Amino acid sequence: SVNAIPPTHKPHHPKPKLAWAEAEDGSDTVVPPSVLPSTEKYVCEVLIRRSQDEDCMWTDLRVAMLGNVDAGKSTLCGVLTHGELDNGAGKARLNLFRHLHEIQSGHTSSISREILGFDKQGRMFNYENHSIESILDCSSKIITFIDLAGSQKYLKTTVFGLTGHCPDYAALVVNSKQGLVGTFREHLGLTVALRVLSFVCITKIDGTAPATVRRCRHQIESILRGPAVRRPAYVVTTLSEAEDAALQIRERTPVFMVSAVTGDNLSLLHHFLSRLQPALSKEARSLALQAAPRFSVDGVLTVTGQGTIITGLTTRGTIREEDTMLLGPFDDKSYEEVKVASIQCNRLPRRLAKCGQSVSLGFHKLERTPRKGMILQSPSYESYCVEEFTAEIYILQHSSSSKLKVGFEATVFIDSIRQTVEIIKMEREITTGQKAKVRLKFVQYPDLIAVGSRLFFRNGRTKGMGTIVDIVKIKTHINRTSDPVLKSSKNSELVLDEVN
Repeated sequence: SVNAIPPTHKPHHPKPKLAWAEAEDGSDTVVPPSVLPSTEKYVCEVLIRRSQDEDCMWTDLRVAMLGNVDAGKSTLCGVLTHGELDNGAGKARLNLFRHLHEIQSGHTSSISREILGFDKQGRMFNYENHSIESILDCSSKIITFIDLAGSQKYLKTTVFGLTGHCPDYAALVVNSKQGLVGTFREHLGLTVALRVLSFVCITKIDGTAPATVRRCRHQIESILRGPAVRRPAYVVTTLSEAEDAALQIRERTPVFMVSAVTGDNLSLLHHFLSRLQPALSKEARSLALQAAPRFSVDGVLTVTGQGTIITGLTTRGTIREEDTMLLGPFDDKSYEEVKVASIQCNRLPRRLAKCGQSVSLGFHKLERTPRKGMILQSPSYESYCVEEFTAEIYILQHSSSSKLKVGFEATVFIDSIRQTVEIIKMEREITTGQKAKVRLKFVQYPDLIAVGSRLFFRNGRTKGMGTIVDIVKIKTHINRTSDPVLKSSKNSELVLDEVN
């Protein structure tokens, strides 16, 4: 309550200062503060232009970098995100390497991520003159480059990067001197199998004879119009063609011929990236954003003094700090009730994570250590797990003289899940180029999968793809948190590079 001031008492108040705000029409508006009659405090009417919850209001696109060893994937990614041309000896790629052996060999063996921003006018923001905070503040679109390994030795890591990180697009990088060698065709087949739209970047044109570049381009045009891809090449040479390529990427495959040393045609690639739209339609993104939150775990970290941190992709809804969610399924077919303590996106603390954003999450308390492939979801979702499921599979390659039969085991990739499955039943034995409906069983532990999910499996040189058509749900139990008021942690101060 406010006490009335006696008429004879006239307290002296300092002259109120005027506040400036921007009106809804964009004009500046003076907002005068009011003075309470019995105090020296002020009440001011303000127009909030941006709240902390709106810090994540940008369009997030993920682009996977694919191609053979020495194609220049990391170098091209480093030049795009740091704005500094390469010196011809791999200087630009050093910004992306995470391990000493990568620096020594010059080859990527892990998954690294860097961001590039664009505003509504198409202006580009990278690390050349901006900090990561400035890039996020100024940009309306953030493109996250997922740099993947090109060596056959690390194919399992590359496949997991495509299935677990759910890229919108894939950039297939080709060395103009070498042409279509090594793992290029295999990576192209992965994008087709997982239905990831792609574009091609022919690199190192500065040190390659024009005839060699043309021969490489003709090889790419031939394979893209073949029956496996059926998306003819569209060679981009002007800014208007770059804009058309972004709009028609579902029908045609854009091809760019660039140099990371001289910067040739990089402006075309910049313009193309600024015009790209998310792979999902606007209606699908809206429905996913309005749904209850769900998070796919693709990485687990244990930080000394901080506890367990999980990294991954927000596949539905919005996750906020202090949300109570279910984490699982664990090996004993149970879920654990957890409470989100902190959120980080692009190395910065946030109060929420929206659908389509890759973030890291800290928790107040975790009784057990999670693993890759788990799901963090709202309690409103049905909690179940799956040990056996039915899928329609297609054999891409099978080198053995015998056909695929019951008892065959392979490593399967389903979203962020990566584990061994065994064929326990099939309608007929099959080999390369044939389809069949098979019954599969997880060998190690149950996981959460859904009907309609795409899968990819491999065992040695045997590779195949398919779609889940039926699942056998197993009931689970939930380990509830006994203490609803948990002690706060310091997870919000973490700076994690695993997911960013």
